[in-house]
Amino acid sequence: MKIVYLVSHFGEGGAERTVAYLSNYISKNKNDENIILSLSNEVFYEISNDVKFISLGIPQNSNNVFNRLKYAFLRLIKVRKTIRKLKPDVVICMLATTAKYLPKKRNYKLICSERSNPLIVTDNKQIKLRNSVLQNADGIVFQTDRAKECFSKSIQEKGVVIQNAVGNNYVYKVESVKERKKTITAIGRLHKAKDYPTLIKAFSEVSKKYPDFTLEIFGGGDKEPLQKLITELNIQDKIKFMGSREDAILEVSKSSCYVLSSIYEGMPNALMEAMAVGTPCVATDCPFGPSELIKDGENGLLVPVGDVEGLANAICKFIEDKEFAYKCSQNAIKILETNSIDIIAEKYYQYIKNL
Repeated sequence: MKIVYLVSHFGEGGAERTVAYLSNYISKNKNDENIILSLSNEVFYEISNDVKFISLGIPQNSNNVFNRLKYAFLRLIKVRKTIRKLKPDVVICMLATTAKYLPKKRNYKLICSERSNPLIVTDNKQIKLRNSVLQNADGIVFQTDRAKECFSKSIQEKGVVIQNAVGNNYVYKVESVKERKKTITAIGRLHKAKDYPTLIKAFSEVSKKYPDFTLEIFGGGDKEPLQKLITELNIQDKIKFMGSREDAILEVSKSSCYVLSSIYEGMPNALMEAMAVGTPCVATDCPFGPSELIKDGENGLLVPVGDVEGLANAICKFIEDKEFAYKCSQNAIKILETNSIDIIAEKYYQYIKNL
């Protein structure tokens, strides 16, 4: 069986990470050919030598309207030409709308996925495109039952729910921590969906009570607006932007608490990884993902979206109550019993094979 994964880029992101661990797993454990077809040159995740990587080298964005149209046309032509040449048995689009570049007539199975909160898409054209792609797919992978329920019955009937795997190899390299550092950590691109302003304001309150703690934020993006807020709160020496690091989880594993402050999620990989290495975790109870992973008070803490005081209190709870933090830590590690790479990748593979 020849499997092609069509991605807009292979940079930092949950969908791209899923493609990385899935292709690596199948190439290692099954007698199948795996090819990642990327529209751009961007590469962040490591892949096995057995996985073939093809880049079409088309820029993702442009401020020039003419160039944007030209790049869209090139994607359409190059993707269709490459797919015809590769003659795959299965094409997987982890981000469903990427399938718009595929030929309309096909002699392969098409599997698409919904990776985020479906309700955040409000543009009618985008909704129509997404639903059209999903209707045309042979199979659909949802990350949560709640996300699946957002779609029509005909789309739901094609779908299966497969949660994300703890797919970061660095998770499995983490050693047990005897004494945690006085750091609070967060991972995720510097995007409004992650709501870092709420986290920074909450940490400002934590810092008043525990001035020897620092906040480390891992992720790429524009940090200038956040720097202004940090300066206003006068905590410049307390917060560090660590940039994008594939091994960020190694630092998270040593911290006193991991925080996810998002407004919305699909199925947060970074939160899963933090739980898997036993770091006490606080997450906003946003749609969708965190409440599927965290049972409040048992393996972590959930707080309302945008609740500065609630977030600050939850962080302080882990700092102050070591016994409670340890209980949550040990329960969180159990995520590896249900969401290891082997377990989740095998579910994907069986679904692909059945189709």
